[in-house]
Amino acid sequence: MDTEIQYLETRVAALIERVRELESRNGRFAEALSQALKDNAELNYRLEEARSRVGALISRLPCDEEVNS
Repeated sequence: MDTEIQYLETRVAALIERVRELESRNGRFAEALSQALKDNAELNYRLEEARSRVGALISRLPCDEEVNS
């Protein structure tokens, strides 16, 4: 009986340690995801700015009719 209890105590302690490890890992993954989402939002913002600038530059180019006149 004592052997079974010791075995169960060992298993429960190992499970508790595993849960703590997984919680820690999950926290790190959550932080990494949050940072990746922020980075993605920043890159999307910069991409839209670049598209806008390129669009403005294209609109300033002379048309074929203006060049041939």
